[in-house]
Amino acid sequence: MTLAGDSILVTPGSGATVATHIVNAKEHQVIMQADEDGHIQGSKLVYAYNIPEQVHVAGANTKHWSFWNGDSALLVRVLSIQQRPSISTAVTGIVFTWKLNRITSAPTGGGAVTAWLPDLSQTALDADIILQTKPSGGSGSSTTLLDYAISSEETNAATQMFHMMMAGGVANLVPLTLSQNGKGILLRPSQGLECVQVNSSAAGNTGWVIVFTVE
Repeated sequence: MTLAGDSILVTPGSGATVATHIVNAKEHQVIMQADEDGHIQGSKLVYAYNIPEQVHVAGANTKHWSFWNGDSALLVRVLSIQQRPSISTAVTGIVFTWKLNRITSAPTGGGAVTAWLPDLSQTALDADIILQTKPSGGSGSSTTLLDYAISSEETNAATQMFHMMMAGGVANLVPLTLSQNGKGILLRPSQGLECVQVNSSAAGNTGWVIVFTVE
């Protein structure tokens, strides 16, 4: 038996091998579970971006962040995008409209965000996978995946309760069926996502947490 990447190779025929594992110096036969893409379950590395609350912009169609897979071989699978509107300061009568878009080019300018690792011993995120906040260029929009609206008004109890019911005070932009089955939104090489504030208003702040795997 040999290992290749996250796959196990078992030699059949006269020189057949059996998949085994050493536990406390004793050999045990093991069963490896793979997903429908052929990856051994648990073999995908998980990463997360925490985008701190940033102010809204008095400018229509402002890009708040762009997430880009610039690696030539790796796949990025976005499992969750949690949008967190600030309710620390009362904002009167403002409902913000947003878009989640696919993008066709790498973002430029803006501020770089460093991904955090759930396990500090795991491999660091590939340098070609990047996230920029409020990019000043690049990241050409293509398909709109989601149009939605979120209130930033602290005094609007009904709206904030709705957010609490949706996902513990946040709105998840990845459809539930995709996040639950592990499919997520797949970003192949030279593909990405962006979040755009559609209407023009500088009232309030919003943050995001993005969880994704790399294959």
